[in-house]
Amino acid sequence: MLLIIFAQWFMISDQRVEQWYAQGVYPYISGLLQVSLGWIPFSVGDLLYCGVIVWTGYKLWQFASTIWAQGFKNWWKGYGQLFGYLLKLLTVLAWIWISFHFLWGFNYYRKSIPDQFGFVADRPTSQELLQFTQYLLDETNRYAIDLKASPQKNAVHGNCSSLDSQYPKASIFGVIGNYMGYGGYYNPFTGEAQMNNHMPVFMLPFIAVHEKAHQLGYAKESEANFMGYLAAMQSKDSCLKYSANLEMFIYANNALRRNDSVAAKNNFKALSPIAVKDLKSYRAFVQQYQGPIDEFTTWFYTKFLRLNNQPEGMYSYNRGMVYVMRYINKKPA
Repeated sequence: MLLIIFAQWFMISDQRVEQWYAQGVYPYISGLLQVSLGWIPFSVGDLLYCGVIVWTGYKLWQFASTIWAQGFKNWWKGYGQLFGYLLKLLTVLAWIWISFHFLWGFNYYRKSIPDQFGFVADRPTSQELLQFTQYLLDETNRYAIDLKASPQKNAVHGNCSSLDSQYPKASIFGVIGNYMGYGGYYNPFTGEAQMNNHMPVFMLPFIAVHEKAHQLGYAKESEANFMGYLAAMQSKDSCLKYSANLEMFIYANNALRRNDSVAAKNNFKALSPIAVKDLKSYRAFVQQYQGPIDEFTTWFYTKFLRLNNQPEGMYSYNRGMVYVMRYINKKPA
């Protein structure tokens, strides 16, 4: 209980979190986890989650068996046993909460990206969105041309095919991730950046740098999108730059569509044939795996984000696009 109270007090000040945790303790925690588990070719975190699922299932079965064996009426009279189960559950949940925040979760409460980079991330006007979307459109098409000029037979798929060995670990859950609707995730308990390598190939490079940003301590989805884009622009890999700009273009053009649907439609028509083909394949991919599992995962993750200092929920991904726009406009030529 004292640790929880201390954690709640510690999270109140973003300056304190930034100085003592994000820039202080966390790099050592992350480095230790990567040295300890990063060399293992498979996802230790996924195995850990599988173990937790099996253990939880066993405990629920054990709990239900006890009720069945004693009879419902007799079992409820033994309220002390019920209290014991609840106390153990609360203790386990408390330690999970403390471990999560100590190993990574405090990063949700660090100084914001606008504070760190010195810009104001106010709501963009329609004209600003139009100009920024045009910029991303031009960048996407520019790097699509680079891919088309590749000597490989299939430029996009060829250049991205080696990602498994260069970037975050592939999740062992495989196609299950498609039904759950995630492209990647960071495991705070093992320090592993995970990637669902069953996603459309053109998306994998940006997913990889997004998860790496999480690993570096940028917990919020908006921050990971922003840092992932900056990292991509520093790369010499046209595949990565294409993936990052196309991803950011999708966010910007969708935002523009709410104000100017005609301009957004024209932007889509102006995309490179490579990008148009990739977006069509992505739409078909989403439709193939949409269902109750994906809807539940979206609902659950929205609640998770809001509980962790991201009141916008899933829309926090879009804010990363605004950060990129404000940063580029502020950055001197």
